[in-house]
Amino acid sequence: MRNPIAPPRLEISHREPRPGRHRTSLLTSVVLLALLWGPSLAGRQSQAQTPAAPAQTPDALTLIDGEQLIGKLVKVHAGAVTFHSNLVGDVTVPLAKVKTLHAAGFAVIEKNQHITKTVEAQIPIGAVVVENDSVRVLPPNAEEKSFPAKDVDSLIDAASFNRELRGDHDFFYGWSGPITLGASLAKSTNSSQTYTGSVILVRAIPNSVWLPPSSKTLLNLSGSYGLAKDALIVANGNVVQPASVTKTDILHGGAEYDKYVAPAIFAFVSASADHNFGSGLQLQQAYGGGLGWNAVNSPKNNFDLKGQMQYEQQQFYNGAGSPSGTPTENLASAAITETWKHILPHAMQFNELITATPTFNVAQAYSAVATANLIFPVYKRLSFSLSSTDNYLGDPPAGYMRNSFQFTAGVTYLVK
Repeated sequence: MRNPIAPPRLEISHREPRPGRHRTSLLTSVVLLALLWGPSLAGRQSQAQTPAAPAQTPDALTLIDGEQLIGKLVKVHAGAVTFHSNLVGDVTVPLAKVKTLHAAGFAVIEKNQHITKTVEAQIPIGAVVVENDSVRVLPPNAEEKSFPAKDVDSLIDAASFNRELRGDHDFFYGWSGPITLGASLAKSTNSSQTYTGSVILVRAIPNSVWLPPSSKTLLNLSGSYGLAKDALIVANGNVVQPASVTKTDILHGGAEYDKYVAPAIFAFVSASADHNFGSGLQLQQAYGGGLGWNAVNSPKNNFDLKGQMQYEQQQFYNGAGSPSGTPTENLASAAITETWKHILPHAMQFNELITATPTFNVAQAYSAVATANLIFPVYKRLSFSLSSTDNYLGDPPAGYMRNSFQFTAGVTYLVK
């Protein structure tokens, strides 16, 4: 019988290190550490030696009563200073109440100065100091210039000045206006729900009052949907409340493009679509064009009058006939519109629009709409709004009312 194979032995021997081996190993470690940490240490040392960019000095506004605001000058126009304070947000004060104003990077535009690309080089741009009824501008590479404050129309920040003058903007630039949402819910024996919303946006090119207007695009969307359900209630064999369902469904969409042919005169084309379940109107669409007059254009008031010729089509709900006996009417019509925008104290805003649409081939098919809303600022761009809309249709199907009135309250976000 053979003996089993014995496992190999593991022998551990201890040898004395050779002279110099310890020093070689230590030197290798030092070299590796230098390779690993050297670039990092050099980068840190370089960062430490690189001087930090100087912090930009904020703009400063001091009123004649001694109150001081720190932040950023937005603009000066038509005797009013708009200043963004780091503490209280945007503030607008008369230029006459300003004791001193220090701001960096602004263009100074004099009153009655016609701005074109050819005079761009003549407009001084630099740090601005307003004090002692004078405006001083310190261009970085030119001599200081001084103007009497009464002769200055606007102070525009350099970036906006160059962008507007050269037309350097895309489709998303320049839009402004309110976006409003509202809702109401009730749940009990009877239940109801109502949702409202509107988008009213305007894009003016250029987006500055110191340049003559070129074009304007308007977008107007609104909707109101409501559903109320009353349950059947029977007590002691008597019907106290019959079951019923009430529906509200009103939609509007409109777009317009204006092209100015003179500082206050513009030609425009427009398109609109309306749906009103309450008036039996499934779809009303209109396409046309005309002329408009910007009768008033000031920082606090804007008033337009417009007149146009248009093609209009009315389609009634479920094929119901109109008073003329047809479910669809093709109309030749006109539209006369006035709009008014007014800025109230404390930055409140009132907007109003009235449109009358007489028709020529079917006289009773005329229509009209009137809207008004009041916006109360709450916090930064958030506001509270009250709105009313009255739609009138001259030829609804039998059994439908001609008038639809809406009153809504909601939260508004102002696009700027």
